[in-house]
Amino acid sequence: MVPGLPVAEIRAAIEASDWPLATGLLGEHQRALTKALAAMDLASMPREPWLDLLLAQRALLGELRIARDQVEGSLTRLNQDHRGARAWLRELA
Repeated sequence: MVPGLPVAEIRAAIEASDWPLATGLLGEHQRALTKALAAMDLASMPREPWLDLLLAQRALLGELRIARDQVEGSLTRLNQDHRGARAWLRELA
């Protein structure tokens, strides 16, 4: 049996920028996946559901990376703007 990937919960954590929750959910799923695979005869099981799961995992990891990169970029721009504003205020003083 293929463990279900908590897609909605992970996407909600990504949307909330709750990186520990998103990675924790992925970690929990990985542990469930490892446990399920250890109990199976890999030679006789159908591969398609597992390949579908792998593609879904990769897609979620990609979404997580993109979201984290966007937040990092926003913080970088905010810090640059803050430094520029402080420099401008020093010139006015």
